[in-house]
Amino acid sequence: MSTPLPVSSPPAGTNTTVLPLAAATTTSAFPLRSASSGSSPRPLATFPLSRSTISTEAVVVGVGVGVAVVVGVGLLFIHCKKKGWRFCSASSSNDLGFSVHHFTFDELEKSTDGFSEANLLGEGGFGHVYRGVLSTGKDVAVKRLKVGSGQGEREFLTEVEIISRVHHKHVVSLVGYCTAGSERILVYELVPNKTLEFHLHGEGQPTLDWPTRLKIAFGAAEGLAYLHEGCDPNIIHRDIKATNILVDHEFKAKIADFGIAKVTSNANSHVSTNVKGSIGYLDPEYFSSRNPTEKSDVFSFGVVLWELITGRRPVGLVDWVRPQLTRYLEDGNFDSLVDPGLQNYDPDEMARMVQCAAACVHPSGERRPKMNCSRRRRRSASF
Repeated sequence: MSTPLPVSSPPAGTNTTVLPLAAATTTSAFPLRSASSGSSPRPLATFPLSRSTISTEAVVVGVGVGVAVVVGVGLLFIHCKKKGWRFCSASSSNDLGFSVHHFTFDELEKSTDGFSEANLLGEGGFGHVYRGVLSTGKDVAVKRLKVGSGQGEREFLTEVEIISRVHHKHVVSLVGYCTAGSERILVYELVPNKTLEFHLHGEGQPTLDWPTRLKIAFGAAEGLAYLHEGCDPNIIHRDIKATNILVDHEFKAKIADFGIAKVTSNANSHVSTNVKGSIGYLDPEYFSSRNPTEKSDVFSFGVVLWELITGRRPVGLVDWVRPQLTRYLEDGNFDSLVDPGLQNYDPDEMARMVQCAAACVHPSGERRPKMNCSRRRRRSASF
């Protein structure tokens, strides 16, 4: 009977590979036999194998294990999908490194009572907005973007990047965000009294009085002037409209929705074939040039002013206003321009508002005022 060779010293001149002792406890899929027929198996730790034999067996074993892992993961995925389990959870949330707070999905799900219909504040092309209450007791608006929307993903990144560095009393503030799996969620301060569009055009809403309209116009102008001249780099909103002007219970205006905004360093770097904005508010000069500027926002703001003056909806409003302006310039009477439901307005203040709105929607961008200039003009006019 042969004597096993020592582990540390294989026979000189023999092409052998010494397997580690730990391998002796491993069951091999390929039984090892001795070199001589009929002899007893040598201990696994000292069995001499050719390098080519080990290489072949290792490849076969590796492939087998790899296939088993892939099949196992696939079966697990199918099982979880059938069960309706989520693959995004609080543990899978990813912090993008922005300066605002990063929430987990579970936190926001709890704050909105499971994104319930009862907490739904509104919905748009890219998602739904819910009322939420954080664990601190703070009321927030939770905007949950539609899963799988490529444009929604771009909007999400743009909003977080831009609003996280914007701080102004007339611009809605970003409380935080959430990235968990395919979920993209934005958390804003809650501005509880809906939008300017709701109060101007909502069915059954009481007519806004003149001081309230002036207050909203001035607040929105302050916020837009800050974006254009108070930020570095400056920001072009590109979607100023009554729906994106939120108001609180005291009708303080806040500009919202920065999903298609641009910083000026990017806006002028190239001409885009995709015109962004809303019908009725879109600057015709921007539409033809495909190059957004601050004056594009000024035009949109001018349309908002005309809505406040006339009470009319934005589509076709500028075309309707122009002949009325001609008559106003001829006889100084702007009664045909003013919202029929508006009572007790100051004629001098109305005249200045009409002049400002007309300047903002001038066909030539160069002839439109800057927001900062327009704001100072209204401040000196006491509104």
